Amino acid sequence: MSRRSRLLDSLRWRAVGWMEMGSSQAHAARRLNVSRIVVQRLWDQYQTEDSVSRIHVSGRPRVTTPAEDRFLALSARRRRNTTVPQLVADHFVASGRRISATTVLRRLHNAGLCARRPVVCVLPTDDREGPAYVGQENTFPGPDSNGILYSSQTNPDSHWGAIQGVC
Repeated sequence: MSRRSRLLDSLRWRAVGWMEMGSSQAHAARRLNVSRIVVQRLWDQYQTEDSVSRIHVSGRPRVTTPAEDRFLALSARRRRNTTVPQLVADHFVASGRRISATTVLRRLHNAGLCARRPVVCVLPTDDREGPAYVGQENTFPGPDSNGILYSSQTNPDSHWGAIQGVC
């Protein structure tokens, strides 16, 4: 009966290097004296996680990979005024998997970034005139009327943008 032994991380990285240089998985398996399926799983792990290290930890598995964490941080850096729900939607478009807004907040915090949340303001009211909107000529309550003001002033990127600095 054969004995199962774990490949050292240095040998795992060496196999990945051989395959990146053009060697086949079967060739790498022969050089390491392991089954071809072992090398195939190693290559699949490298492509999905950018890592071949096998660190066994107890607890709940991570929802996002390190590559997805970098994607979220890069997206937040490139577009500083994007909100967490927008980052969640961007991640879904890129990966096809849904993650929670709390996960995005934590990943941005781990990357040293602050997440920008949509501002919802309760504006002061005047009993005689109704809500006191800033610049009444060009603002109006949005379709959901949750206290967010929308502006009719447009820029090339968006047609109706939420006014974030009202409060």
